[in-house]
Amino acid sequence: MVRSVPSLSPHPPLSPVPRALVPAVTAVVFDFDGTLAETNIDFAAIRAALRDFFAERGVWDETLFQRYILEMIDTVCARLSREEATDLRVQAMAIVRQGEFEACRDAEPYPGVPEALRILERRGYRLGIFTRNARECCKHILGRHPLPYSVLLTRDDVANVKPHPEHLQQVLARLDCPPDRALVVGDHYTDVETARAVGAPAIGVLTTHGERERFMEAGALLVIDSVADLPPFLPDHPA
Repeated sequence: MVRSVPSLSPHPPLSPVPRALVPAVTAVVFDFDGTLAETNIDFAAIRAALRDFFAERGVWDETLFQRYILEMIDTVCARLSREEATDLRVQAMAIVRQGEFEACRDAEPYPGVPEALRILERRGYRLGIFTRNARECCKHILGRHPLPYSVLLTRDDVANVKPHPEHLQQVLARLDCPPDRALVVGDHYTDVETARAVGAPAIGVLTTHGERERFMEAGALLVIDSVADLPPFLPDHPA
């Protein structure tokens, strides 16, 4: 079910023919955690563990809490010598991976997501996934619950992860799809912001903690409850 758009929004209300809001696209790129799969990673616990780890080594300050987890580690490492940074990064990323694996051990796709992706694949859309998660975590889930896709780029596969535009640009390059012919779908506002940074349209999904108004403010075309609801918004054939 589609969430209605407030009348005060700069975006038009949803059309009786919802796919009229979606521009002609040939590929769809999805976020993974919280969009395709219900991983429920405890980011607060990971941040707390990193805080304790950094504090023990005398490199913690409260401004780090203003950053995302990977950027928190980058910031600390940038203050150290190369040798110190290399050692600290290995240990910090081990903390991150442990939290991710605990969540991904029993994770699975949201209801209706595999069917929705198979519908899009049968129609001829090229499907990609980009995620800040580790490749081994994604592969662990996808090994148990296969999803159709052509390209998967995790944080292990790129030098700069989203919201840096390079992450999405590399996915689109491998899909051989220009940005204006790709639709980006994610549960976080940064997915929308990353899409807009490269010139791609985006849709927000409310499977985690996102709010419709925030998605619209970020520039989403529309907001839906789940990826399972996506197929009716796209034509039966790619552009």
